[in-house]
Amino acid sequence: MVYLYLIIAVSGVTILVNMYNAHRKRNLVLSLWDRNTKLDHPINYHETFKYFYENAKKSSKDDYRVDDITWNDLNMDKIFEKVNYTFTSVGEEFLFYRLKKAHEEHLFNEKIIEKMNQNREYRNKLSLILSSLGKLTYANSSQYFSGKLDYKVDKIYFILGVLPIVGMITMFFSLPIGLSIFLVSTFVNTALFYRNRSKNEVKFNSLFYCLHVISTSRKVAKLNSDNECIKQTNKLKKATFISQFLLQDDGNGSNLVLQLFTFLKSIFLIDYFIFRYILNVLNNNRDIYETAWRKVGDIDCCYSIALWRKTLPYYCLPKYENNTTLIIQDAYHPLLNKPVGNDFDFHKNILLTGSNASGKSTFIKTIAINIVLSQALNTSTSKKITLRRGLVYSSMAMSDDIEKGQSYFLSEIYALKRIFDIRENNKDIFTYLFLDEIFKGTNTIERIAAAESVLNYLSDYNETKIMAATHDLELTDKLSTKYDNYHFREQIINDEIIFDYLIKVGPSKTRNAIELLRITKFPEIVYREALIKAKEFTNV
Repeated sequence: MVYLYLIIAVSGVTILVNMYNAHRKRNLVLSLWDRNTKLDHPINYHETFKYFYENAKKSSKDDYRVDDITWNDLNMDKIFEKVNYTFTSVGEEFLFYRLKKAHEEHLFNEKIIEKMNQNREYRNKLSLILSSLGKLTYANSSQYFSGKLDYKVDKIYFILGVLPIVGMITMFFSLPIGLSIFLVSTFVNTALFYRNRSKNEVKFNSLFYCLHVISTSRKVAKLNSDNECIKQTNKLKKATFISQFLLQDDGNGSNLVLQLFTFLKSIFLIDYFIFRYILNVLNNNRDIYETAWRKVGDIDCCYSIALWRKTLPYYCLPKYENNTTLIIQDAYHPLLNKPVGNDFDFHKNILLTGSNASGKSTFIKTIAINIVLSQALNTSTSKKITLRRGLVYSSMAMSDDIEKGQSYFLSEIYALKRIFDIRENNKDIFTYLFLDEIFKGTNTIERIAAAESVLNYLSDYNETKIMAATHDLELTDKLSTKYDNYHFREQIINDEIIFDYLIKVGPSKTRNAIELLRITKFPEIVYREALIKAKEFTNV
């Protein structure tokens, strides 16, 4: 009797603790929007948010994407982290996919995003539904519609699963033989069950998450009065229902009923057969599951976009035209705390000059990032943008690769060569190219000669817009017929260099490197000699 009271007491405390934690999480979820913050999830060190992108890539009709070099150049990892307010692994994977495949013509439900902004009750209900699904590392839930599913039952497992039943029946005719068959098969099946359970834990967790995605899609459909989705996913209800029999005993073994239930299932290898049955249901209805999966990913992505927009100083929705001119007003870099907006008409290839730290690289990244974000998230960090859809490739932040034994210059050569290959193999696809300080890993004479040749060649491609930054002012004259010149400028006031970070027409007329020697108090003789040498080089 004492044990019964103890079990009741422990169960009661457990229920109360769970109720408290659920209430606490609910309040936390409902406060996220007003606090402009995201639900805290463990950092996904294994980058399993790439699952959908990797799965889709196998069956993709094209290989165009924001490639790894461009992704790193534009600090897209930080952009992804900043934009990512998703509640679910599905939404996170969906968001990453859109950023990587920015050129695709994604559909955006701006009415839903506006509803999230304006309707607190709707937003709260949606947040609770999505947060209930949550995120799970290794939850490769898109594999169930993009990959080949192994749902066939192995004959050996079928025989092993039936043997205990055969043993029980045989007992009625021969107790020793029947009992022997039952005990031996029970021992073998139980050992096999627990070995496979630890071995296939990730697969089971992934399948459970997949089934949770289905139930979440139905809840979202009900919230949005999407009767068509509810009707379609009815075919998947049997999979979610029978999955309840896959429940295992809890980790600490405190639930005696579940322990007994799990042991009984192990005798007949029930989990194996249920697992295969669910895979079969998913395989026969993969189009329906894909629709359900995408609906969850899309609406979670919409929530993420809506909350990210709320944190921005200002933003706009992009407009698309088929001409080759990009027009942007008050464009700023989304990662800067105190950004300076710039107006720009990108109607011709651009050569950008200016002093160190004046803002050239940041401006190039600002334009490139806004092209990506406009296409991927229907959002530009500007007050207005009109552009043409296209691919974005860059060559900016090269570095030495010690492991490959590859120098900075060679890394840059390969990065530029890939751009030549892309343009040569895809001449009819509109492409934006962004180049920063090309060939800076070599000497001045060869750098200027090679840069002029590369920029001349690339400018001859149709369907191409190029923006290149350089410190070599000689290029502004050499390329003046094919590139418009713009620059950033600084002022020196009371021995302090002031940058306004505003783009200006024409080539740069100033240099600040030597003046920085004086301002940072290098020895006077170093500063004077540098001035003399600079004049000598200029007059050569």
